[in-house]
Amino acid sequence: MLTPPTLNTWANWYMCQWDLYIESAPSALEHPLLIQRGKTLIQFKKPEEKAYARFREFMQLIDTAILDVETLQYNSRTLVAAFMYLVLGKHFGQFSVHQIVEQFPYSSQYLLNPTYAFNDLFGEFLLFSFGFQLVDLLPSIQYASRFFSLPLNYDLPNAAKVFKENVLEVS
Repeated sequence: MLTPPTLNTWANWYMCQWDLYIESAPSALEHPLLIQRGKTLIQFKKPEEKAYARFREFMQLIDTAILDVETLQYNSRTLVAAFMYLVLGKHFGQFSVHQIVEQFPYSSQYLLNPTYAFNDLFGEFLLFSFGFQLVDLLPSIQYASRFFSLPLNYDLPNAAKVFKENVLEVS
């Protein structure tokens, strides 16, 4: 009770759950979107540069949201899930940053469209891991989409540039 879970706590938890789900859940392994991509999984916690870039993007978006007082009116879990939906959807190529910034705040056409294979995959993940429906994220997604217009830094930290022998493997 002294240290309630923060957005960062939930973000780390969701990222770990996603990585486990995408690697081991039968519904994920047999999903057409993943079969189409071959063996390339989109993860956050894998020790490689691309996964680390996704991790940094996700955490930077969470950090910017924490600075906005309006964030307090959203449930922490749904807000983090909304950011994850948008980041993963972008990396799966289901929508662009331009679409996220320009269309998502005012429309639900992507989230409620059953023809998007990503909605099926992420909806199964939410239901399997957290017990709520994709449609429950709509207000949080519309709010979170505003943060994608901010410039984020995807470079490796300076320590990684100096100590190149300890840098994550590139794939």
